[in-house]
Amino acid sequence: MAGMRELANHIIAVANDASLSVTNLQIQKVMFFSLGFHMRHNGIDELATETYDIPFEKWKYGPVVESLYYTYNHFKDKDIAEELYGFYNPEYAMWDENIERLLQIDPFELVRVSHDFPSWSDYEEDILQRNYVESYALGEIAEDFRA
Repeated sequence: MAGMRELANHIIAVANDASLSVTNLQIQKVMFFSLGFHMRHNGIDELATETYDIPFEKWKYGPVVESLYYTYNHFKDKDIAEELYGFYNPEYAMWDENIERLLQIDPFELVRVSHDFPSWSDYEEDILQRNYVESYALGEIAEDFRA
């Protein structure tokens, strides 16, 4: 079964298997970039559609799945993988290499890159002023990652 919760759990499992740390901020960004890279190569296919069952919100630090943010919020900036193993999902096995690479990038660099995409930068003023902004549409993310 694919979905955003399953993807977050998969990222934690991959981090554990690779002996990498993962924070709440990293989970959010790695989910976004993993989904985006998948769509760059496969378009909006069945896996992308099934995975994107909870939309990313446009927050100050880039894309965030709000419910998952609050699930892991109590860890603050600590390594989630120290306490949780996660659940490896074979549906995302082809994403493992990208997930490992993304986990090794400073999450604030991923935030910076996410801010460069039109899906965030076009709404920057409203986001920073905390005005209502529509969630990321799957097509919007796919467009951000178009090669």
